[in-house]
Amino acid sequence: MHDTHTTRTSWLGRTTITTKLVAIVMVFVAVIVAVIGLFVLAYNVSSGVRAYIGGEGLWSRGQKEAVYALTRYLDSRAERDYQDYRNAIAIPLGDRAARLEMEKPVFDRRIATTGFLQGGNAAEDIPHMIFLFRHFDDLAFFAQSIDTWRAAEQELLLLPPVAADARRQIAAGTLTVRSRAVLLEQIHAIDVRVTPLEQRFSQILSAGAREVQALLLKITLATAAALIAIGMVFAWSIARAMRASIRGLREGALRVANGNLAEPIVIRTQDELGELAQVFNSMTAARREAETALLTANQFRERVMESATNAIYTLDMEGCFTTANRRTCEVTGYPLQEVIGQTWANMVRAEDLPALHEGYVSTVSGLTPITNREIVLRQKNGNEVVIVFSIAPLRRDGVIFGVVGTAEDITERKRAETQLEARAEELVRSNQELEQFAYVASHDLQEPLRTVTGFAQLLVRRYQGKLDSDADEFLVYITDGVARMKSLIEDLLAYSRVQRIHAAPAPASLGKLLAAAVANLQGSIAAAGAIVTQDALPMLTVDASQFTQLFQNLIGNAIKFRRDIAPTVHIRAEPREQDWLFSVIDNGIGIDSESAERVFVLFQRLHTREQYEGNGIGLTLCKKIIELHGGRIWVEPTPAGAVGTTFRFTLPR
Repeated sequence: MHDTHTTRTSWLGRTTITTKLVAIVMVFVAVIVAVIGLFVLAYNVSSGVRAYIGGEGLWSRGQKEAVYALTRYLDSRAERDYQDYRNAIAIPLGDRAARLEMEKPVFDRRIATTGFLQGGNAAEDIPHMIFLFRHFDDLAFFAQSIDTWRAAEQELLLLPPVAADARRQIAAGTLTVRSRAVLLEQIHAIDVRVTPLEQRFSQILSAGAREVQALLLKITLATAAALIAIGMVFAWSIARAMRASIRGLREGALRVANGNLAEPIVIRTQDELGELAQVFNSMTAARREAETALLTANQFRERVMESATNAIYTLDMEGCFTTANRRTCEVTGYPLQEVIGQTWANMVRAEDLPALHEGYVSTVSGLTPITNREIVLRQKNGNEVVIVFSIAPLRRDGVIFGVVGTAEDITERKRAETQLEARAEELVRSNQELEQFAYVASHDLQEPLRTVTGFAQLLVRRYQGKLDSDADEFLVYITDGVARMKSLIEDLLAYSRVQRIHAAPAPASLGKLLAAAVANLQGSIAAAGAIVTQDALPMLTVDASQFTQLFQNLIGNAIKFRRDIAPTVHIRAEPREQDWLFSVIDNGIGIDSESAERVFVLFQRLHTREQYEGNGIGLTLCKKIIELHGGRIWVEPTPAGAVGTTFRFTLPR
């Protein structure tokens, strides 16, 4: 576990440096955006006020031209003057249509724009006029201006009825001097009342615009100052936290440089500097643990080297011992102070030196190291011991600077191996002599056995029933014993021939060999009503005659040890990674677990001769044949309450 000292951090301390820098930039961007926004607002207000003042001029001129054109029409009674009146009055009426549309809660910008265009306003000024009307209609100066606009329109709307009355009288020819004078007086009165309202509209709007511009300027400056102050405080806080973290890192680095690994750096923030401090603390703790582990490892190495049963040592590039354990001193016969600095070349025989020197040069060159090399080592007292040793290169920063090695004194083992080899040779010779004896004995015993058999049969034919009952019983014992002896000798001769006489293995179809075995057993199979089935069997390199005998013995065994039902035998083969697994499965009486190993022992019987005939050599022959072919054979015990026997054997692929 690592020691970590942390302090409680605010949300600012929990953010990354990148986030902090982005936040600073965003603060100043907000200042700029706010200033630009206020500037745009002031520009829109100014543009809107300017457009309304300009529009008032157009409105006033249209009203004046309408009055003049209508007055001329009363004098000239010409249609052209009446059309001039209509064109002039359309300008203020267009502004009226725009105002009425904009006063609706949900207005149609297209209708308002069309009205302002009819009023002669420039298309680029119309958005500013709509913006000012829709968003600043609650300002006192603008509300007063709109009220003045409405009052002027109320007066102006009195002019169209006068024009309509004049046109009707002129068209009917009833316009008299008196009626003309009345109409002119009405037109003049309307003009007199509208003119001051027009002037008031412009005055109120201009004064209010100046006040709004001054207010917006103050708001812009105050907002910019406040945001800049906030940004400066924010940046100062970040800088102070970063300075504290950097100072802690510097002090921690100085402590580590002075060898103080116990005191960690206080983690003040959770940003990159905090992560760096945490990594630094982890590195310091890891180094402290590594130094402790190194000290422990050195102590462990020393204890292991001193308690090791093998010699452990290191050599420099020239082959001189640089370190050695107690066992190295025991193997070489030199005390430690004499081993260190001693070269290995002084401890080997001269005839072994060239090959060993070549191997040592190959090892220190980074090529093939010496592994499990057996040599004779000359001890200090002149005695020679046999050792087996290995060496491997030692590297520092990728550069070989020596070797490390181990050695084991195998003198006693070599002596034991020599004795074991002599005994093995003696055992092989003894086995060969025993096999030869078994063959000779079984072969040579056949001749006297045939003589005994012949005379025993002669006695039975000539004297059976002519002597007393004991003599007849004795003759039966003699003939049975001779028959058993003949059978044992023949089986023993067959067993000795398996090892002594066999053909060279050759590729053969095991399916065909099984068919030959079944043909040889056809009489037994037919008599027992047996059924022999098989799966596809592979082609392997075997002794054909021996494997025919193998199948014949296993199938015959299944027919012999059957139950009171027709015996069935099934042979199958399964390929595995390294070998083939064969199974011979029957439905016979089965074999219990206690007898599973005994069935392969020579002349070992599990039943009496009265129950089942035979000498107990068939499965022994099967075991010998499988072992000669590099395989293994066994029988799976029959579970309690179950029936049938399964023999399995393997053959290399």
